[in-house]
Amino acid sequence: MGASGNLCAVSVARRGGDEAPVVSARVRCLVVVVWALLLGHFVATFLWAAPGSLTGRADDKPASRADTGALSAYMTPVFAQNWSVFAPSPLRVEYALRVRGVYPRADGGLTPGPWIDATAVELRALTGRPLPGASERPARRLASDTRAAYLALPEEARVVVLRSPTDAPAPERAPPEPWPALRASLLDAGAAPGVVDDYLARDRALAAYATQVLRAGHVADGPASGSGVVASLAYVQARIVRHGVAPYGARERPEPAGLIIGARPPHVVTGQDDAAFHGTWDALDGSAAAGGRAG
Repeated sequence: MGASGNLCAVSVARRGGDEAPVVSARVRCLVVVVWALLLGHFVATFLWAAPGSLTGRADDKPASRADTGALSAYMTPVFAQNWSVFAPSPLRVEYALRVRGVYPRADGGLTPGPWIDATAVELRALTGRPLPGASERPARRLASDTRAAYLALPEEARVVVLRSPTDAPAPERAPPEPWPALRASLLDAGAAPGVVDDYLARDRALAAYATQVLRAGHVADGPASGSGVVASLAYVQARIVRHGVAPYGARERPEPAGLIIGARPPHVVTGQDDAAFHGTWDALDGSAAAGGRAG
């Protein structure tokens, strides 16, 4: 093997008869790898935080989860890496997702079940974990992303999103796939097609997640007996709770703001593993979920 073929070869220099310290090939290779990783991290950070005018994106804003793939997974392992993590403008809000079932009664009406705090169960999974992953907090991310997509809709379209089939005096069972009709209504309300599709993807994900939580939480067959419930789950509903973080020096935390999305039929995504979700939920539920059901 030639000297030029081994970048990590040991070099010995003589200066004035003194022999320089010998650096092993393993150490030199390790230094090269560390520098390569640092350079890659700095490049990824620049691409994530730089405005579009520097990176060639269409807008002039930093990158977001919507327009990046691997970069997003790397830069947001648990919390968003951006300037709002630091003073003087740290993050001031946190989100929670609560879900409930709606059940038909013998008299033709509907009975809403208790709210279940799915985020509280996720926090149980993260507690005591030195390196938790972002994939272990789907409820919090789904809540924040859905609220952002909701706010991107015009005012008239937001009313459509919040409208629920359970609000009618004589509620009728909605079709299993209400999203095509909901899309048409949102477009009629003046929302742009791209904005509508972005919201509906999260709306559908909310319904699927709520369905899994209710099945795993053993409440898919209705509230306690004696409530007049005659059949299992008719609708699922999600509530996004936005908690403001108390500013430094403040004695009281601001009151949370809630956003209740219209009820949707139970939704099951093709390929989802109900058994695995059920097992994980049972292992983490305990007092966390029990305390959240009163919310």
